[in-house]
Amino acid sequence: MTTWDGNINDTTDFTTDKYLQINSCGFQSTPLPNTVIRKKGRKDYHILLIDSGKCEVLHKDKLYTLSRGNLAIYAPKEEQKYSFSSGCSSLWCHFCGNLVEELFHSCNLTSGIYLLKPNKEIFESYSTLIQRFHLSNKQTLANASLLELIYHISNASTQTEHTRSSDIITETLAYININYNKQLTLDELAKKSGYSKSRFSHLFFETVGTSPIKYQNDIRLKTSCELLHSTNLTITEIAQSCGFNDSLYFTRIFKKKYKTSPTQYRLSIQNF
Repeated sequence: MTTWDGNINDTTDFTTDKYLQINSCGFQSTPLPNTVIRKKGRKDYHILLIDSGKCEVLHKDKLYTLSRGNLAIYAPKEEQKYSFSSGCSSLWCHFCGNLVEELFHSCNLTSGIYLLKPNKEIFESYSTLIQRFHLSNKQTLANASLLELIYHISNASTQTEHTRSSDIITETLAYININYNKQLTLDELAKKSGYSKSRFSHLFFETVGTSPIKYQNDIRLKTSCELLHSTNLTITEIAQSCGFNDSLYFTRIFKKKYKTSPTQYRLSIQNF
């Protein structure tokens, strides 16, 4: 495998006072395995899009395997290390400008790995960018294609994140329903989801309309109603079987939700 130090003899690595400038871009194919290392990163931004084959990318001490449609975005001075497999092809672009940071912020993009599905708009805008860049007097049009590319990446990333978050919340709901009588915590559920506690809480409330713990308590209370109706278990036994260690607390939140106590609820069912 060939290893190339990307910081040596690079004449395209610079910054600018312009709002946006493409320093270099192109399409590359690696017939043999090849590793690129830039320990000090670059002065500009870098978008690497995989067209075919595999590329292993080390980002913040985590190894990712990228395939067609996946991409990596590097910010200035961010260490870069990636290895192309034999036959891997990719598109790359280095760019800078005083607009980029604000542009990324407005598009909710950061440096990192984007495991997107192959996206027609992304590939088309990237190819057009490269074609325009290598034509004389087409820098403005190339910049327009770069803006279009960033927009399409942002749009695809948002859709992917929405699908992912929806799947995770669905999995969380199933997990809570199965383990409703266990002592689940917000920390545990957030860790299981892969999100921070605040982000997980926001996504859960946005999807379900209530907090995870309140959702769990609602399941417990519904189950307690069924047990009050179909068994002769005591109130304490029902509370414990539903996950409430304190029968007084169980009675209090039961009454708050149903406007009657568990005992009165059972009597009303029997009388009916």
